[in-house]
Formats: sequence, structure tokens, C-alpha cells
Amino acid sequence: MESNQFIVIYRPLPKAGRIKVYIPFQLKNEREKFKKLNTSFYHPTQKLWSIVHTEENWKLLQAIFNGIFTIEESVKKSIIPSKNLNESSESILIALKQKLILKAFSQSTIKGYCSALRPFLSFFEARELKDLSKEDIESFVYHQISKYKISESAQNTLINAIKAYYEHVLGRERTIYDIQRPKKSLVLPNILSQEEIKAILASVENLKHRTVLMLIYSAGLRIS
Repeated sequence: MESNQFIVIYRPLPKAGRIKVYIPFQLKNEREKFKKLNTSFYHPTQKLWSIVHTEENWKLLQAIFNGIFTIEESVKKSIIPSKNLNESSESILIALKQKLILKAFSQSTIKGYCSALRPFLSFFEARELKDLSKEDIESFVYHQISKYKISESAQNTLINAIKAYYEHVLGRERTIYDIQRPKKSLVLPNILSQEEIKAILASVENLKHRTVLMLIYSAGLRIS
């Protein structure tokens, strides 16, 4: 088999939540096997599959891909350096927070936007933010993705934070911030089998607790 037809299993870092796997396009059967595994997930921007990181899953992957895989070391993400902002940048964060509060944004959104905007303010500390072009902003977002490997979720939070500043604080038109975003990941739910559901319910000895779980499952109730 040619080297480019081998499946690559990336050895997860100690605290990694998932095991990343590269499956060449032509290996359809192997890809279908992986898709049937519990907790399997596809990351479109990385073109990688993943599964929850457990010792059992690590051994399982090597077993089902026996003879057609290689193992590569995962590269640890770079940590975005923390830097104290100057007085002007701190005032921008205060102004953004005030605007978002007045517009009834949630506290978690406000906190996320202010945190995401700090590297942006630090990066352009010597420039006037009102004079930045769309290309300047996209270059910064690309810099964060390529250097620090920020996640799809972090990319969107960063872009939304920048948009919020220009739109709500500076009062710019919405069309100015039409910058490239990562494609949204499509998450397919992993459904438990009837046997797995029976095992879960049977493991609960307390009748009241078992009744509650049966009600939740049969009615399709959500956490909220």
C-alpha cells in the first residue's frame, strides 16, 4: 500500500479529550467502520476524524485498522501570550462591555467577547482601530489560527467580538465586517442501542431514580 493510503492515528497529548485520526478519502470501508464507533466525529476544517480519548479506544483503533495505519505524535498548541493592555485599549474593553450590557447580551457572551478581543487590541496597539481594513482584520484572524491553532468555536467568538466592537462601539455598518468564517461543524448524534439503554436503567437500583430516568428517556426530555 502506498504511504498516502495509510490511516494516521495521532497520539493524543496526556490531557487531550479526543484521539484524532486521518482517513484517506479512498479508504471508504475503513471510514464507514470509524463512523459507526460511538463518539465518532468529523472536523471539516482539519479534515480529521476523532473519537473520545480512552485507553480502550486507543487499542480499538489499532485493532480495526490493523496493518494499514501509522502513528504520529500530536503537536501541542501554542498558548496565546497574555499581555497587559495600555490605558486606551482597556477603555475600549470598558466601552464594549457597557454597550453589550445596554443591548442585553448575556454575561457569558460579554465575558467571552471581552476576553477574545484582548489579543486583537494587543496586536494592533500601535494603530488606530478605526483605520483598520477588512484585510488587516482577516490577516489577524489568520495569524491566530495558524500560530495558535485556535478552535472553530474560538474563531467565531473572536470574529463576533471584533464585529461587536466595530458595530456597537464605533457604529459602523454591518457590511464592513463580512470577513471569512470557518464552516460550521456538522455534529451527528451518537445513539445508544436498546441493549445499552437497558443496561443503564438496570444499573440503577433505586426505584425512584430509575423511574425518573425512564421518564426522561421515554419522553425525550432535555436538560433545560
